[in-house]
Amino acid sequence: MKIIVLDFTDWKVKVINNVPKNIQVDEAEELLFEKYNLKTSNIEFMIVPELEIETLD
Repeated sequence: MKIIVLDFTDWKVKVINNVPKNIQVDEAEELLFEKYNLKTSNIEFMIVPELEIETLD
């Protein structure tokens, strides 16, 4: 599993790899804050099995 983060503080998309398969949203929020210092008020995130990027014109 991966967590895809849209960080509004620096306008970057961040990908966190090797997230436990059954991670819950509250656990992900805690991980993002404690390990990566990302505050939920400044980000949006998704937990996904694989990273797929689609470019829209």
